[in-house]
Amino acid sequence: MMQTMNEILEEVNEDLQLQANLLLTDSEQQALLNSGLLFLTAERIKPYIAKIRNYLRETPQEDRVWTMYKATDISNNLLGFYALVLNNDSNCN
Repeated sequence: MMQTMNEILEEVNEDLQLQANLLLTDSEQQALLNSGLLFLTAERIKPYIAKIRNYLRETPQEDRVWTMYKATDISNNLLGFYALVLNNDSNCN
């Protein structure tokens, strides 16, 4: 089944709200809609990261339209940011 970007965004929002009580701002949603990628600071995501991590571990990737990566500074290994990324195989148009 092919999904539109708006349908995928709705699914991401639903996952984040139900699983972690995280509400994306309008500008965060727009960034994700525009590029399929959303950068989040450690401060922004900190209250939600444990629940997001559990959800991602417990839900098979093929059952999700998104995932999240953690980026660190390679010079000092300090946390830089998190990136919420739409899966390439989401079959959106």
